[in-house]
Amino acid sequence: MLKTSENAKETGKPQSDAAFVELAKEALGDYFGVDLTDTTGYSVSVQYMDAMPEYEAEQQTVVTFLPEELNFGEISADTVIDMENIDTKPMYDVSFNAEGAIKGIHLSYVDWAKSEIPVTAQSAEETAKQFVISHQLAAEDRLKVLGSAAASSDTITVVIQHKEGRALLIGVDSLAGNVRYFEDMAEKSAVKSITPFEEGKGLG
Repeated sequence: MLKTSENAKETGKPQSDAAFVELAKEALGDYFGVDLTDTTGYSVSVQYMDAMPEYEAEQQTVVTFLPEELNFGEISADTVIDMENIDTKPMYDVSFNAEGAIKGIHLSYVDWAKSEIPVTAQSAEETAKQFVISHQLAAEDRLKVLGSAAASSDTITVVIQHKEGRALLIGVDSLAGNVRYFEDMAEKSAVKSITPFEEGKGLG
């Protein structure tokens, strides 16, 4: 079950920026064992995003922990930055839905050791399933793996239905075999993310 802050439950009022930051730190520890008690070397921001039904985007609040190595400030149009080989601390994004519950967590630039066993779609689905069960994101007897696909050269995306009409989009690092992100969303949107476009059809 996706966790909701006690204050949001009791008052029905939105959290303050500071409260969201503390909840995000707590969530990173609960789900990924990340200790951000000390945020030295990070800039922390809170963004409120309205729902955009035309893009299937839901209302959310996102807390971002941006490492100073990635805080480039103002850069010129011709500046070239090699993001693939940049030496940086991990970056973290924690999102909350309109009710104040955790919507998702994304980890970027995490330096994990490479798995000795090749990560396949099948093993990624099992890793995602165990992550959901261990963190009580869904009851084991209710979750259903709807499919998976290679989202990029280093990520396999798995879609798991956790209740009627809702699904978790889970990214598994295909080199390390670890979950690098999860996000709760409408099942239709989650499935679309692992469904290739038909030939001749695009976004327009």
